[in-house]
Amino acid sequence: MRRLRVAAAALACATAAVAGPAAQDGVYTEEQAARGQALYDEQCASCHGPIRAIVPEVAALLGDHTFRNTWRGRPLGELFAFIRETMPQDAPETLTPAQTADLVAYILSGNRLAAGETPLADDPERLPHILFER
Repeated sequence: MRRLRVAAAALACATAAVAGPAAQDGVYTEEQAARGQALYDEQCASCHGPIRAIVPEVAALLGDHTFRNTWRGRPLGELFAFIRETMPQDAPETLTPAQTADLVAYILSGNRLAAGETPLADDPERLPHILFER
C-alpha cells in the first residue's frame, strides 16, 4: 500500500512538472492587474458587473465558481484569445494585446490568484503552457 501511495505522489509531482506553470504561480504583476481593473471598470463592468459580485443577470467572472470551473486546467492563451476575439461584445477585437493581458491579470487577481514579479505576456503564443488553475 505504501508503494502505491509513493508511486501516486511521484506521478502527481511529475504531472505538475510537465504541466508547467499555472496562474497561482504568480504569472502577472500587481501593476498589470491595476491597469486591468481600470479598463475593466471602463469597458467590462456594464456587462459583467463588479468582478467579485454575484449578480444573476450579468456574465460573472467568478463568484459562483462557474467561471473558475470553466477555465480550470485550460491554458491562459485560450482565455486571452477568447477575450481578444469576442470582447467587448459591442466592439469585438478592439482591445490591444497589452489591454487584453491587463484584463487577464485583473481577472486572475479577482480570482484571488497571487501576483508575481513578471508581467503576463501580451502574446497568446507565449501563454499556452500556463494553466488557469491546475
